[in-house]
Amino acid sequence: MIKQRKIIKNSSDFFGGFFSSRYTLMMGIALLLVAVGLLTAPLFTPTAAPADPAVVQAGSLLASSGTTSLGGADLTIANMQKRIQSNEADYKAWASLGLAYQQKARETNDPGYYGEAEKAFQKSLQIKPDDYEALAGLGALDLSRHNFKEAQGWGRKAVNVLPDRAYAYGVIGDGQIEMGNYDLAVATFQKMVDLRPDLSSYSRVSYARELYGDVPGAIDAMQRAVAAGGPVTENTAWCRVQLGTIYFNSNKLPEAEKMYNEALATYPNYLHAQAGLAQVMWSQGKTDEAIKLYKQSVANVPLPQYVTALGDIYTSIGDNKAAKEQYDLVGYIYTLFEKNGVNVNMEESLFLADHDMDLVGALQKAEVAGRERQDVHTLDTLAWVRYKNGRYDDALKAEKSAMCLGTQNALFYYHLGMIQNKLGQTDEARKSVQKALDINPYFSPLYSPQAAAFVKQ
Repeated sequence: MIKQRKIIKNSSDFFGGFFSSRYTLMMGIALLLVAVGLLTAPLFTPTAAPADPAVVQAGSLLASSGTTSLGGADLTIANMQKRIQSNEADYKAWASLGLAYQQKARETNDPGYYGEAEKAFQKSLQIKPDDYEALAGLGALDLSRHNFKEAQGWGRKAVNVLPDRAYAYGVIGDGQIEMGNYDLAVATFQKMVDLRPDLSSYSRVSYARELYGDVPGAIDAMQRAVAAGGPVTENTAWCRVQLGTIYFNSNKLPEAEKMYNEALATYPNYLHAQAGLAQVMWSQGKTDEAIKLYKQSVANVPLPQYVTALGDIYTSIGDNKAAKEQYDLVGYIYTLFEKNGVNVNMEESLFLADHDMDLVGALQKAEVAGRERQDVHTLDTLAWVRYKNGRYDDALKAEKSAMCLGTQNALFYYHLGMIQNKLGQTDEARKSVQKALDINPYFSPLYSPQAAAFVKQ
């Protein structure tokens, strides 16, 4: 049995709780696709983007409703629709239908299902205004739309109904962490893990530890998430992918490859595992295999981060026509998200800046995102977009803010180095870029070769 302790925040013991020693925007972003309490070492990160604890949150709620099986969203949608036809006042069926539509959106990357989910949740609340699953579900839905402030409001309403259930604390904490309110998020996640140490809370611990630069602690917590397992097979596969990504981002390539393959073995054709394995293949110089895996990953569910990665590999080998096809698709996907109420200012601005597209528009989007949230990933994006627009002093200020937690993110250090170089801080720039390569020499198909060349100048 793991002894419970309170979370402690100081230089040597960041979060104490159930852990003996990790969202990821995610959610980033919840759709783009987006942990605390069991540690004695410095805390968190997610999933990367990702990563998306909100997805696990919805999956956990769906399973807890007792209305789904491991067969996926379609079966649950059909079953709930039948129940509603028999009894339109069945608020539990409406809530479960909403959760199933959220899962369907994840499975298809079609944000149109978010509207269906919202209608179902609202119908449940019309019948029973204090239905916990519907309240928490609306919170998870707002996480997926990147409406992080609103998500916290729904989460608090759910907590007021059932304060001893853990799920809604995850919604609140995810919103807090995506807004950059890290102290509040830590306290919220501690409450969550005190109530229920499981896959959902362990993965949040991992994310938090990663954010605070505790990579070994992040690995430990995500291993616990995998061991705990989830209510849906995909949830555990997702955690294996996140563990693989932590390994990859810290240049532990054999361990990363092992995790991605384990995810594929337990959940065949899993797009996130295929994409993870693709980046390992690229790092090993197996470009053809990497392209093949990325194509498989985006064939049915074209997540923009994986379509972008495919385009970047094409760019790295000089196939600009194929790269442009992928980048055009990414632009279309972001437009589709925006039309369906998903806030992608941060993600789209970074994409535009990385590929030197509409830099003025990218800056406008990044500045809006920076006013809405102060998390480290948004600040890093703001810094990079300012850099691309020639605003080097402002870029340096934002990048230093992005690094306030000590996050061991190679891209952060590369961005810092490039900004320092433009400001004439040559020695500091070389040290920053070398730090990026020390963390992970394969952090980007676009920038890793440039970083290696820069430090050799």
